[in-house]
Amino acid sequence: MVTSDMGPQDPKAVTRDIARDLSGLAGELAALKGDAAHWLKGPEYETLKHRLEDAHAAVEAALIEASRRCGSTRGGKGDVYGQA
Repeated sequence: MVTSDMGPQDPKAVTRDIARDLSGLAGELAALKGDAAHWLKGPEYETLKHRLEDAHAAVEAALIEASRRCGSTRGGKGDVYGQA
């Protein structure tokens, strides 16, 4: 989202957009975690797998906070999880 050419925006709308982006990012991180768990078996990959887990947890926490801020819930109107 590029906001340099736009005027002031409703904070809830911006938060909702951020939450939607975070939702996509959480899905991508979940897929990467799955790939890492499936393909990277050696102990030398444990740090990478832990960092992916931490990143996924951080994105999920930010998504929850954004959802609270904009008043959206899963499955409701204006759902931040890409569903409606």
